[in-house]
Amino acid sequence: MNERKMHLTRQRQAAPAREEVRSAHVDRALSWSDFRTAVRFDPANRLLLAVPAISAKRAEHAWLGSATTPHTRLGEGEMYRREYERGAVYWSARTGAHEVHGAIAEHWNGVGAETSFLGFPTTDEQPLAASESGGRIAGGFAHFEGGSIYWSPGHGPAIVFGMVRDIWALLGWERSALGLPVLDVDVEPGTGVLRGVFEHGTVEWSSSTGPVVVIHPSPGSPDSVGVLDAVDENTLDRLRPDFAPGG
Repeated sequence: MNERKMHLTRQRQAAPAREEVRSAHVDRALSWSDFRTAVRFDPANRLLLAVPAISAKRAEHAWLGSATTPHTRLGEGEMYRREYERGAVYWSARTGAHEVHGAIAEHWNGVGAETSFLGFPTTDEQPLAASESGGRIAGGFAHFEGGSIYWSPGHGPAIVFGMVRDIWALLGWERSALGLPVLDVDVEPGTGVLRGVFEHGTVEWSSSTGPVVVIHPSPGSPDSVGVLDAVDENTLDRLRPDFAPGG
């Protein structure tokens, strides 16, 4: 009996690995099943985290439709993207998973997407805030690591970033006297002045002058007085050259 047990024990012991299949020579890629698409997981990256996060975001936004690509690793970092019929979901360890679609996605892709100064999305696309009258302003926005993209039917997409974005945020974003951005924030060559153009005015900022907010209310508009009153001295006093709320 004892001899039989010893024999079975020896049979269960794994044979020593041959040199040609030792760990240094083994393909360590594993299979990860994600709904209908099989992807490969390399223990050296974070696809194991990215796949379920991207899938959960897709489930949250069913309107994205079916996947049109597998999970794609971006560059040399642990960052991933998956394309869908009506948008894409991006994931990074810093930002988590967020969708981008429509005019905002097109504008972001146009400046270099995640490789641009904007970096990865930090929010899904959100609707614009309600107006003072209670109705919702048409359009949407998405925040990114390096700025934001706002979109409206009347003006299209526009990028706001840096101190212009921070000042505009302090004043109340799209509900402020400035309204929505109508052009991408630009950096003036030579001077480095940041300049943002909005529906009702401009915001400029430089390290030497600090913030300069100019409001241009529409003549005869019933909101003209309110627009002027919205930017008072107390508010502007908070906007010093070293002001940096962090967006």
